[in-house]
Amino acid sequence: MADLQERMSLSSSSYSSSSSSSSSSSSSSSSLSLSAMPIDGELWMVAEERAQEILNAIQPVFLSDKSRNEIIDYVQTLIKDRLGIEVFLFGSVPLKTYLPDGDIDLTVLTPQDKEEDLAKALCSMLRAEDGESDFHVTDVQYIQAQVKVIKCSIRNIAVDISFNQMAGLCALCFLEQVDQIFGRDHLFKRSIILIKAWCYYESRILGANTGLISTYALAVLVLHVINISYSSLSGPLAVLFKFLDYYASFDWDSYCLTVNGPVPISSLPDMPGKDAEVVLNEKFFRECMELYSVPTKAVEANGHYFPVKHFNIVDPLKHSNNLGRSVTKGNLQRIRHAFTLGARKLKDVLSVPGESMGWKLEKFFSSSLERNGKGQRQDVEEPVVAFGTGRAESSELRGDFEGYFKSLVYGKWFHGETQHKWIPQGQDASSWDIVRWFVNGQNNVFHCRNLSNGSSTSLQNVRRSRGTGTYIPEMSQQSYADRFSGKPSTVNSLPSASQSQLVKQNI
Repeated sequence: MADLQERMSLSSSSYSSSSSSSSSSSSSSSSLSLSAMPIDGELWMVAEERAQEILNAIQPVFLSDKSRNEIIDYVQTLIKDRLGIEVFLFGSVPLKTYLPDGDIDLTVLTPQDKEEDLAKALCSMLRAEDGESDFHVTDVQYIQAQVKVIKCSIRNIAVDISFNQMAGLCALCFLEQVDQIFGRDHLFKRSIILIKAWCYYESRILGANTGLISTYALAVLVLHVINISYSSLSGPLAVLFKFLDYYASFDWDSYCLTVNGPVPISSLPDMPGKDAEVVLNEKFFRECMELYSVPTKAVEANGHYFPVKHFNIVDPLKHSNNLGRSVTKGNLQRIRHAFTLGARKLKDVLSVPGESMGWKLEKFFSSSLERNGKGQRQDVEEPVVAFGTGRAESSELRGDFEGYFKSLVYGKWFHGETQHKWIPQGQDASSWDIVRWFVNGQNNVFHCRNLSNGSSTSLQNVRRSRGTGTYIPEMSQQSYADRFSGKPSTVNSLPSASQSQLVKQNI
């Protein structure tokens, strides 16, 4: 077992700054490189503190988690008790990256040929709940698209119920794993929330249902920026700055974006690897694709074909899936303009004297704070702490990776993936017995190995905000730089199947 743990531990290989990574991204244009930061390190810490105050007003908090979990439990219990089927959670709510206006995504496991009948039955059941339940189910709609979705509102929070969305469960496990590897008090998740707020409230470029950027595509864009410039990042604000700077000049007409860097559209479906050293390398993503993936349906086109659209982003878990397919040609111009304007405005904010930078940054997020900073949240009935009071609601961004992975394994079993290498063969076992075997057998090694790295701390330790006045450091606590400066080693891979067998033998 000790030998296995040694083999599973994170590599001590070094990683590079953004310059070496971006220089190999493309030979066609220097516009793909990341610009130097406009201010010095000390001022960055002050700016990051103010950005964290803004985050405190929009990120998930215990009260919003509680409110959403009550709705989730209600729907899961309703469907399980009446129809006897499992309902799983995916998307930004379990990932803890949702905005106060964000919806709840649930997926129902059912045989593929029963989706239509179940959707109609579920619609009728939810409509019957209107006026009969304390949860106030309203506006029930059945969207009969390629992906069938039931939309409704429960306690004024939008809820989407889909069917057999295994890819959503895969993406949830993948992104939770990435966040724990990056560490630094959930740098990845906090960056997603801050950038998502800017995209949604300030520039109105988020929303796949309206021909704009999907939330999963946005997460992949953020992942790439952090991965190639990790060592130079002071916090979520620095990620936002590099995000805008990088994608404002990205040549979307000639390149598609992968987690390993830009790839010429003309070279597809080939995606040549990059030589740059990063925190998460090509081998890591390759093994993630093997572990967190679902089989291609027979009705789908060639699994190696990548459908080129206007805004091309390769799904790291399925290379034939274009995460940017929702973006229309007209909206691409809108997105480009938003990135360019946002990059220029943020650079102007960070270029003013320190005493003015705070309120300029608040103005940069004025719509976000107008909507969420006045002591009320869309997803919480009771009042919450207002922005600028020097206090913040308690928050915890760590997700339940083990629970997510149990859901994924159960779903794989439900859909007949009995030959999957992670599941034991020749055993008489129920579905949940198989799930328990897997999680216990693995001892959750690829989840726990990041905890031993000591790189992640809870935001519960940072409950008091600095407000909008003069910044006075609390000497009894760690500085922002100390709290968020942990550096992960390069992650080369996840556990292999043979390593899984070694775990099983040592239980």
